[in-house]
Amino acid sequence: MRADDDSAQMLLIAGFAIGVGIVVFTVMLNNVIYASNMASDSSIETSSFEIGNLLALTSQAYEDSYKSAMNSGTFDSNEFINYISSYENQLVKMFAFSGTSLTIENSSLIESHFSKNGMVNGVANWTLISNVNLTDTFMLEIPDAGTLFNNSSCLRIEAVETSGNMLWAMDIYDSRGNVNVKVMDSNSTLSTATSASGYTYLNVTGNYINGTSYFNFHFNDLTYSHNYQINVINGTAGEGMFSIAGNLADGHSFNIARHAVVLANITVVSFDKEMFISYPIPVPGGRT
Repeated sequence: MRADDDSAQMLLIAGFAIGVGIVVFTVMLNNVIYASNMASDSSIETSSFEIGNLLALTSQAYEDSYKSAMNSGTFDSNEFINYISSYENQLVKMFAFSGTSLTIENSSLIESHFSKNGMVNGVANWTLISNVNLTDTFMLEIPDAGTLFNNSSCLRIEAVETSGNMLWAMDIYDSRGNVNVKVMDSNSTLSTATSASGYTYLNVTGNYINGTSYFNFHFNDLTYSHNYQINVINGTAGEGMFSIAGNLADGHSFNIARHAVVLANITVVSFDKEMFISYPIPVPGGRT
């Protein structure tokens, strides 16, 4: 059954890729060739929409492969590689119709930062999720205090009302080799905590640090009955993982998680033209 399920998933990905991808990538390659003849600087700009389709398909494949590799509870690198190889083989067959070759080389799992794409040089200030009505689960994991900045330039997570009013904020920073947490509302500091320098687990909605130490994060009471977005400020100021789930104001649910980042190196070659993209993909990802 396991092999059948994986095969079915790959067929669905391949079917979608073939249905949308042949037209998309034929146009992409024509655009690249035409733009290269007109002006070498404009080729990527001209085909940005088409590249987006490729990256979306590849992101979905990496997210699914990571989830498949984690089914046993621990990461199975062979399962991960086999899943991605199956996806790449489907794309190679699809591209062959237009005389185009494609390769995907993936890195090992990279420790993720809290930036938008998970990389140390990623966008530091960004919105994790918007239009939230209720957050059921919100957890963060910090591998070591040494991965954090100090208080003057620390990582901040905040919940901001749709009107722009800040409801809740949490600073996470390194102080004397320990993980420090400071929780605030729009007016003052509500609570602080210091954890050991090692692995620190913050259960924001469950009000626990490291599973046993009670700590009131004040997130539930300060966001209750509000519609809000969750922002990350200075996300390059620390490494770690997070998971968040809940309901949006429109009634839809959301579930987003980040354990690590994979760097997908994609090469598309047609005739004498070559396009190379190095694309970070946070995994396991998630959808709203």
